[in-house]
Amino acid sequence: MELKPRLAAFDMDGTLLNKESQMTQVTKEACLKLQQQGCKLVLSTGRTFGSAQIPIDAFPFDGFVCSNGATVLESDGTMVQQTLLPNHLVADAIRALRQEVLYYEVHDTASNRWMIQEDRERLEALLNEDTSLEGISIRKFAFYKLAKIIRLQEMLEMLDDPKTEMVKLFIWHNDPELLEWVREQLAPLGSQVNITSSGRHNVELLPQGVSKWEGLQYFCSKWGIAAEEVMVFGDAENDREALTHAGYSVAMENASQEIKALANYIAPHHDEEGVARFIHERIIGGR
Repeated sequence: MELKPRLAAFDMDGTLLNKESQMTQVTKEACLKLQQQGCKLVLSTGRTFGSAQIPIDAFPFDGFVCSNGATVLESDGTMVQQTLLPNHLVADAIRALRQEVLYYEVHDTASNRWMIQEDRERLEALLNEDTSLEGISIRKFAFYKLAKIIRLQEMLEMLDDPKTEMVKLFIWHNDPELLEWVREQLAPLGSQVNITSSGRHNVELLPQGVSKWEGLQYFCSKWGIAAEEVMVFGDAENDREALTHAGYSVAMENASQEIKALANYIAPHHDEEGVARFIHERIIGGR
């Protein structure tokens, strides 16, 4: 039986993109065919809007849910919804995390990815430990090409300014035990924030009540689309709410068993053009 979603929402890393963080031509063509059949296409990602643009090569998505739902943008990049982290909590988190050598970024509504200069100087050895590790190439690209560097004192002063608009704190490390320590450090903030993950090697701090599913509600309302008409593709903890509520929930083969258990359907591995294959086999037909 062919499925008939009216809105398809795609996670990026581990889902829409291959292991080189590319949206392949085959995937683009499958998505375009789906769009031509009248289905709205929305990127639903933990990335900032700016970072999300890099691998899609101007693909004409109909909307964007970024920073795990903290920002929602129209197809032309116009911000229509944002939910901010309290600045004092970001400062508290930074002070706690600096006890260890961790890769972390603070993201704002303008897609800036801030890194503390004093901590950055401790990080290069960590990034060169294992060049084969999943996600390491993305971290290096952000570290050398995308990050905005700021001294600790300047960051704390910026966080004292009520005009500063932060939406996410992203933490990465290759040691699961250290990531558990991160969650323990952030736990006291738990009633005021949302702690999630977009992969095995990271932890993300978000505004309370924020999720990809909440972000998608803007587009459902705008286009008059019911939850049962929404298809969600995802692979990680930060896709949990969307996979739980969507009428058509699709987990990737590379997802954990826990995430797969939430889904109605399983798509092939993200590095085998799983999204494109699922679209062809279950929605539009053909190869």
